[in-house]
Amino acid sequence: MQNILKVNNLTKIYDTGRGIRNVSFELQPGTILGVIGLNGAGKSTLISCLTGFLKWDSGNIEYNFSGTTHNKIKPTLLNDLGIVSSDYGFPGHFTAKIISRIMSYTYKNWDAAKFIQTLDHLELDYNLKTSKYSTGMKTKLAIAIALSHNAKILVLDEATRGLDVKASSKVRALLHAFVESGENAIILTSHIMGEIERLSDEIILIEDGDVQLNSNKDDLLHQHQIFTITSKQLDSIERSDIAKIRKEDHAIYIIAKNPKDFYEKYNIESIHSTLERVIELLLEGEAA
Repeated sequence: MQNILKVNNLTKIYDTGRGIRNVSFELQPGTILGVIGLNGAGKSTLISCLTGFLKWDSGNIEYNFSGTTHNKIKPTLLNDLGIVSSDYGFPGHFTAKIISRIMSYTYKNWDAAKFIQTLDHLELDYNLKTSKYSTGMKTKLAIAIALSHNAKILVLDEATRGLDVKASSKVRALLHAFVESGENAIILTSHIMGEIERLSDEIILIEDGDVQLNSNKDDLLHQHQIFTITSKQLDSIERSDIAKIRKEDHAIYIIAKNPKDFYEKYNIESIHSTLERVIELLLEGEAA
């Protein structure tokens, strides 16, 4: 299957020395990619380059739509990108009705009926002025816009910001429906690791501007199982069997280099681990 996006050695370095370095990955249709990392790791820089808001220093971004490869972010390409940013905003006197009219001139494939349908699904008043919007309502509006112009890829930066449990569930359903055909894809970032785990098929972990992990989510969780041990058990474990270790008040947590071999060798079972716990240990744990 041909990828819908290919990023090759993408680099953007600021005067401070921060940014992203040689970021490479491919995105397949029907896939949701979660980009994770600590604040300042480079997530927003990557998203800004992918959406044309930031010019990169070197490397290449290729979007493949309808048999056409685009090697730079042209304005016409934005018709195929549905962008949701935490900075999305409109003048306070605008209503969704006015915004829909503006979007019909902005996007060649604007679907006003779908926009209204999505707003109704998200329980957002079509005639309410944006000055009355909460943070969550602004997020709903941005998502409705992104889903209403026949985009091929959604790029969602903190897409669930300000949403309550009910709204988050509805947004997840919309996003899963978007990729269900196997023709579209999603790239998303979120500080809520539970949302990344529930939504994503693939995971990229960025640390200090570099890609540290690029993996299928299920494979990542399987290959980085967490074991909890005592100090006494640690004395009998060879350090070469440990990838990461973190000592806490009441237990020691480790990620084994080979979970299956570790279990068979030491007869210690792994614990149920969330993506958040695994990433925390990978970022903050110490090398053995």
